[in-house]
Amino acid sequence: MKVEIHCHTDRLSSDSAIAPRELVSMAEASGYDAVFITEHDRVWPEDSLKALQELTTKVKLFSGIEISLGDGVDVLVLGAQDPIYETLKTPDALLGQATADGLPTVIAHPYRWMDELPPYCVLADAVESRTCNHCDEAWIEAAEKYAIEHKQSAVYSSDAHGVNYMNKFWMETVESFETPQDFRRILLSGRFTNQSRRFSMDLPPSEKLASMAELSPEDQAALLISPAAQS
Repeated sequence: MKVEIHCHTDRLSSDSAIAPRELVSMAEASGYDAVFITEHDRVWPEDSLKALQELTTKVKLFSGIEISLGDGVDVLVLGAQDPIYETLKTPDALLGQATADGLPTVIAHPYRWMDELPPYCVLADAVESRTCNHCDEAWIEAAEKYAIEHKQSAVYSSDAHGVNYMNKFWMETVESFETPQDFRRILLSGRFTNQSRRFSMDLPPSEKLASMAELSPEDQAALLISPAAQS
């Protein structure tokens, strides 16, 4: 399964240019099998996510959240849908709730804003090592070293705020999964691979594209389904 664990839409994240419908179309065209929608400090309401899922039979859509803890650390909770997550602003409360719910936790872009991570970061299941926004080779090396030292998974994602961020860095699992809890077991056991493709776009991206029609010829060529075929 081709999996995206970190993306945002303009519905609940003010810094994203991606409309929810466009996110689904881009995920389908890129061959994703599962996508976690991780808005900033917000979870997708269950009925809204269900309506969005009705747009596709090819991509499993999961809610999630990216929580800013106020000390420079952002944590992804994959599968979070309970609004209680919107109120959790301390490491103990956040990681405790995620553990109780059996949901995967990932330290987002760990070295983008700091040189050393707080001690509680060792309690997360994984750290992002390479994304469109965590792209400096020193950051990537530090994240991968941290993951090895603390026996965590190092993972790839797009951290998408524009459709042009997608289909560049992702995870793949051999086995399928139906729930975030199943995905956590895959993550903890290391039964996945990080994947990327060659591209010429500068990182971090200089613009956030809102539509697949705006993609570069290079990104268009990497799609499994053309934008014309989607319309």
